[in-house]
Amino acid sequence: MVRQAIKWVKANQDLLIDISDQIWEFAELGLEEYKSSKLLIKTLNEAGFSVKSNVADMSTAFYADYGKGKPVIGILGEYDALPGLSQKALPFREVLTEGAPGHGCGHNLLGVGSLGAALAVKEAIDTGDVKGNIRFYGCPAEETFNSKGYMIREGLFDDVDIAMTWHPDNFNRLNLMSSLAVNSVVFKFHGRTAHAAGDPQNGRSALDAVELMNIGANFMREHMLPDARLHYVITKGGDAPNVVPAEAEVYYFVRAPERHQVEELYTRLINVAKGATLMTETTMEIDFLSGMYNTMYTEVVSDVISNSMRNVGAPRFNKDDKIFANELKKSMPKDSLEGFYRLIPPEMMEMAKAIFSQPLNKIIIPPIGKGKVDPGSTDVADISWKVPLGEFTTACEAMGSPGHSWQNVATSGMSIGHKGMLTAAKILAISALDFMRNPDLVEKASKEHDHTHKDNPYISPLPEGLKPPYHRLKK
Repeated sequence: MVRQAIKWVKANQDLLIDISDQIWEFAELGLEEYKSSKLLIKTLNEAGFSVKSNVADMSTAFYADYGKGKPVIGILGEYDALPGLSQKALPFREVLTEGAPGHGCGHNLLGVGSLGAALAVKEAIDTGDVKGNIRFYGCPAEETFNSKGYMIREGLFDDVDIAMTWHPDNFNRLNLMSSLAVNSVVFKFHGRTAHAAGDPQNGRSALDAVELMNIGANFMREHMLPDARLHYVITKGGDAPNVVPAEAEVYYFVRAPERHQVEELYTRLINVAKGATLMTETTMEIDFLSGMYNTMYTEVVSDVISNSMRNVGAPRFNKDDKIFANELKKSMPKDSLEGFYRLIPPEMMEMAKAIFSQPLNKIIIPPIGKGKVDPGSTDVADISWKVPLGEFTTACEAMGSPGHSWQNVATSGMSIGHKGMLTAAKILAISALDFMRNPDLVEKASKEHDHTHKDNPYISPLPEGLKPPYHRLKK
């Protein structure tokens, strides 16, 4: 079965590359991935999957099933791009379409690598080698809010036994680090307009409230956990300096290593905002956009994936790929790998230096990072609290390529990204088949997950009645 799955991915690599490249060209922002989701759905329909689209109040969210009975193996796919990162598949900065989005996180690869795995498992089900249900989840807007949390809230993961995903990266490695839990929220202040010079006494500036809130939040940083984070941008501040702004708003991320810590910081931040309204005689409303958990991987699932990574091996890059990557490295910050060095135990440091000196990662890196916290956030974390989950990365980027960068857009649209994507499809496929032919593994993973969360179950961070934030999309 392992050989069959790998053989299927290899035989169909041109199809998968073509779909990935089309999504790379579409480069659609979160909740607006209309062409991307349509192409994925079309491919799954043609393969005989049963597809449910427009799920969880999101027009670009869907899931697709093939097979029946147990186990239900869920493979997660994403396909949203990032704003302002348009880039040609070249090793130097050259915009494809001025001001347009680009796949700076490689989600064109992520979605199609997961798709390839689901299609390969479908072939094994058809031949009778395994029994069960393979399910592909089309998850929009990972970059901006918790689409997977909405899907969980709708019960779309209630029957899933095992979930797996992957992500493009500099490295081929098993993900063991947690991520930061987060709240994403906009504070809107309402004041009273007036002529700023001729009638200032009658004005109540909403912008003053925003600025005072930000000052309070910045003083609050002194009394937070060292690993917690507050980020903000002022998204509305008025139109002219001689008009007292009646409306202003500020957009915050509140992050911390654990969900309860985010809730505590968020409560304090709301009090800071309330204080700003008292000082300025304004009013305030909260537009809560999203909340996410911290990631908690299941060891049983991680072990299966790790074994599959060893069986498949790293992507095999050629001379042209290395030349491309070396050219890209000329545009990268010299200290771009500093964060990874902090994860390396002393006994592995010499090996790490050798790996980091290469233009592309060409081996499977031994597991590192357990007990550490990645400074980013992801809605994959919510899935990890709901069902047993494992995740890994493959080398789809040049060594040291910054996250969310034009350099990543470049490699996501050419052979470096393609090879990492096809490697990921093989790893996911044989991992899914491993669970399908070994029900004891599924039961063991379930017991581990239940034990981990028995005293701390998943509670949706999304307030009751909250809808996906389509109102925040730019017109």
